[in-house]
Amino acid sequence: MHTSVLLNETIEFLNIKPDGFYVDGTLGLGGHAEAIAKKLGPHGRLLGLDVDHQNLAAAERRLQPLGNLTRTRQVNFRGLQGALAAEGWKGADGMLFDLGVASSQLEDPARGLSFQADGPLDMRLDPSTGKTALQVLHTVRERELEEALREFGEERNAKRLSRSILFELSAGRLKTTGELARLCERVVGRHGKTHPATRVFLMLRCMVNDEMGALDDLLAAAPACLNLRGRLAIISFHSLEDRRVKEKFRSLAKSPSGEKRFSLVTKKPIGPSSDEMRENPRSRSAKMRVLERVA
Repeated sequence: MHTSVLLNETIEFLNIKPDGFYVDGTLGLGGHAEAIAKKLGPHGRLLGLDVDHQNLAAAERRLQPLGNLTRTRQVNFRGLQGALAAEGWKGADGMLFDLGVASSQLEDPARGLSFQADGPLDMRLDPSTGKTALQVLHTVRERELEEALREFGEERNAKRLSRSILFELSAGRLKTTGELARLCERVVGRHGKTHPATRVFLMLRCMVNDEMGALDDLLAAAPACLNLRGRLAIISFHSLEDRRVKEKFRSLAKSPSGEKRFSLVTKKPIGPSSDEMRENPRSRSAKMRVLERVA
C-alpha cells in the first residue's frame, strides 16, 4: 500500500474550506485526495488528475464512497488549465502536486522505474504513449546524454557513464533495468548507501516523461488558477525540482510594482517528521513549499 507523504502537513497548510474547490494534480492512489475530500462539505469539490490509468482506476475506487464530491481526469498536470475549464471551474481554493512516484509504480518490474527488480527499460508514467527509456537511449547522442546526467541526475561521473551506456547499448547488452544497474556499478563502483544507478535512473525517468518541462509549465500556469486566499502546495523529492519551485515561489512573492499578489506560506520547506521517516523511509527526501494568493 502506498503511503502518502506529508499527509497531515498537507491538510494543515492547504487550510481547507468546506465549500472550497480543490485539485490534487498528482492523484496517485488517492491518499491525499481522500483526506482533502473528507474535509469538504456538500458544496465542496475535489478534482483529481493523473496520467497513469492504473493509478486513476485505483484512486477512483478509493474515492467512490465520497460520492459526487470528487471527479477525476486522466491528464498530466501540465494540462491543469484545460482540466479546470472542462469542469467549469474559474479557479481553485487549493492545489496539491506531489512530484514523487507511487509505490505501485516503483514496485512493478514491468514499469522499469526501479532497479530493485529486473524489468524492461520503459520508465513511462503513462505506459500508453511516448517513447520508452530504451527507445530514448537509442536516439540520444553521447554529449546530450552526458549533459542530461549532469543536469537531471547531478552525476559527477557523467562522461564515463554516458560513454559506457551507449557502448553497451550498441553492443546489444543493455535492455533491462538490471543490466543498466550492474553497468553503473561497474563504471562508478559502490560508495556509501546510495546505489550508483540511482541518479542515472532519475535522469532517464526525467527525460522519458519530460518531468522538468512539465514542472516548468505547471509553475507558469498554476498560480494564476488560484482563487483569492487559495493555496498552492508542491511536494518535491530531489534538489533540481525543489530549486525550481523555490525560485518561482520567491519571484512571485516579490512585488516590484508595489502590489503584492502572492505570499510565501512556508519560508523554508516542510519536511517529514522523524516518526514519518521511520514508518516510511521513502519520505525522507520530501520537501513541501506552499504559496498563497493574497490579491
